Amino acid sequence: MAIDLAEAYEQTQANVGALVRDLPSDELSIVVPASPDWTVRDVVAHVTGIAADLGQGRIPLELDLVRSLADETLAAQRESMTARQVEERRSRAIGEVFDEWSGYLPTLLAMIRGDRPFPAPVPFADVIIVSDLAVHAQDIRGALRRPGDRESAAVSVALLSYLTAFGFKLREAGLPAVRFVYDGKERVAGDGEPAATVTAPRYEVFRMLAGRRSRAQILAMDWQGAPSAFVALIPAYGERLDDVVE
Repeated sequence: MAIDLAEAYEQTQANVGALVRDLPSDELSIVVPASPDWTVRDVVAHVTGIAADLGQGRIPLELDLVRSLADETLAAQRESMTARQVEERRSRAIGEVFDEWSGYLPTLLAMIRGDRPFPAPVPFADVIIVSDLAVHAQDIRGALRRPGDRESAAVSVALLSYLTAFGFKLREAGLPAVRFVYDGKERVAGDGEPAATVTAPRYEVFRMLAGRRSRAQILAMDWQGAPSAFVALIPAYGERLDDVVE
């Protein structure tokens, strides 16, 4: 059965709100290990900024979020945008930030459903938005040591999204396919016969593809075949050296 992307986003947004709205300032100031430049408050500011930028038409027309995973210039532009989103909300109370996010929700859900056009022709914008929120919602939960929603529809969307993006990077690099085995399922990223297979829990596959596991953690997983040729391409936003334990 196809996943309702708008419903997946709306449910995850509500769950994040239930988690953060009443947090004391010391917990909002916890550094998020998966995104160590940000605190819990900053992560909420970022996902709010995405909703606001889409609602206001502020996403740069030339910013291809899919290609930014492999293009350094576009990646730098993406990082500049996210830094602005956080900075614009740094001095505001968390309740005010969340209310802003909720205020843009009807517009954003209409875009995800296809009832209203996105302000810029971003390929796969609906999937990217849901995937981004799924990743950051888990980042927040990891920082607060409050696991949950790991089997959510949004996480399922994000997992397949990052698998697709990894396949794109393998093709761009001229590398063979990689097979992922998790929870009794198999997914192949890339083209042709897989050169290696990794077996891991579904959540771990999701987190390593989303750049939330270190090179050492990825290499320590159950591999058949040598992963050395493409391990640097697995994390969506570049390799990390620090372990993330959730």
